[in-house]
Amino acid sequence: MSATAWKPEPSSEDNDDDHKESKKKQKKDEASGWASTRRSAKIPLKIMAALATVYVSILSSERYFYYWVQTSIERTDMHVSEIDFPAVTIIPIHLSSLNFEKLSKAYNLVQSVVWQTPMSARLTDENFTEFSELDNWNMQSWGIYQALQMNCQHFFTECQWRRKAMNCCDLFRPTKTFNGFAFEFNSLVSSGRDETWPWSVAACGSNSGLNVKIKRYQGLYTLNTMGVIVHEPTQLLGMSIDYSSEDRIVVPVEPLRFTAELDVRARPVQMRRCYFENEIPDGKSRSECIYKCHFNYIISKCNCSLELPVKATQDEENTADAKESNGRRICGMKDLGCFNQHRFSLFSMSNIIEESRDNVFSTVDCGCFPQCGHTQYHTSTYTEKLSTHTTHAAEIEIDVYFQEETLFSYRSMLRFTLIDLMGEFGINHSCDEMYPSPPLAVSYGGIAGLIMGMSVLGCINSCLDRFACCRVPDRS
Repeated sequence: MSATAWKPEPSSEDNDDDHKESKKKQKKDEASGWASTRRSAKIPLKIMAALATVYVSILSSERYFYYWVQTSIERTDMHVSEIDFPAVTIIPIHLSSLNFEKLSKAYNLVQSVVWQTPMSARLTDENFTEFSELDNWNMQSWGIYQALQMNCQHFFTECQWRRKAMNCCDLFRPTKTFNGFAFEFNSLVSSGRDETWPWSVAACGSNSGLNVKIKRYQGLYTLNTMGVIVHEPTQLLGMSIDYSSEDRIVVPVEPLRFTAELDVRARPVQMRRCYFENEIPDGKSRSECIYKCHFNYIISKCNCSLELPVKATQDEENTADAKESNGRRICGMKDLGCFNQHRFSLFSMSNIIEESRDNVFSTVDCGCFPQCGHTQYHTSTYTEKLSTHTTHAAEIEIDVYFQEETLFSYRSMLRFTLIDLMGEFGINHSCDEMYPSPPLAVSYGGIAGLIMGMSVLGCINSCLDRFACCRVPDRS
């Protein structure tokens, strides 16, 4: 009988260990499956988040490239002594003569059209056929200015500057426009100007600036209407022209000062729409640019050319235009109807030329920009009739002064810079000069953190975790 070997029964503890091991393996397999599923599910989510980040970043970039500047009030108490007194140009507009009635009438017709005075709105086609014998309107050859004795000694009666009587010939310089004659004061572009110009004042109110009296009777002619232009000393003409036939013309001036930070220079001229002083090309001042724009416009509309003033000659870029215009006939009296039809003023300083016809609004933008640091001189003219006083019946008085002692100063600043674009938050400012709107907008850093939960530090740590030497050890 053989002996049977005894085998011990497996203990419950061994069964439990195997069971636990199988359970652990099962759980591990399940966890691995879920992890793989989660990783697969994250891929499209990450792609969508990346696309959303790129899209919102592009929108934020548009704010940087297009809505980056704000013009706001820098000071409300800037004193008038800190700016230049405006240049003043005085032009005889309408005159009359008993000896040369028809000639003076033709002169007034030309002046009404080229200056677009209120009288021009009442002109008809019959008015332009009355002077067919005058082929051109070169009024210099009509003998009017010789008869007017256009010099300061005969033109003015008396002149005052800052309440002090001065020699009128020390204050004014004669100048020529297209086919007109004028006297300029405090102008830096006037021929023979005073070396100490531009002058300034330290007060406001009547007689605190420029006050002049002009003879109404100039030899064989009587001055009926005068034109007064208040403008920047560096420009040929101003924002508006004031006409009056009254005995006293009062021109209160309300200036506005505009400056810009150097950071604004980072954007192209076409975007900031202004020039810094050292960027202005020769012959590219705002007034000369507008002169040339209007000159080319009238050539295209009326098919005739004009002789530009000395200060507004064609530059090298327009050499072809100049040759073309030289081959055209010179505009004459018969072209005044075309001028008036287009409501065109050769002396307008508007950057926009209106072409509206038949209730369709259309304009031409000359694209002439001012300096980034300039002063606008706004006027609100009123007139008085003093003919009841015998001492003033033969005079026309012009009084130009600052209405207030202080003025507003505006400053353009770069509000949305590259640092703002890359940083956590950026401010979006509208391009509107006076009333910008500042909605808050996240930039690249904020967009990436908001949508994808990314940061610079997080990206660095993620890259370091890819290297064994930099990986944090697992303490489990």
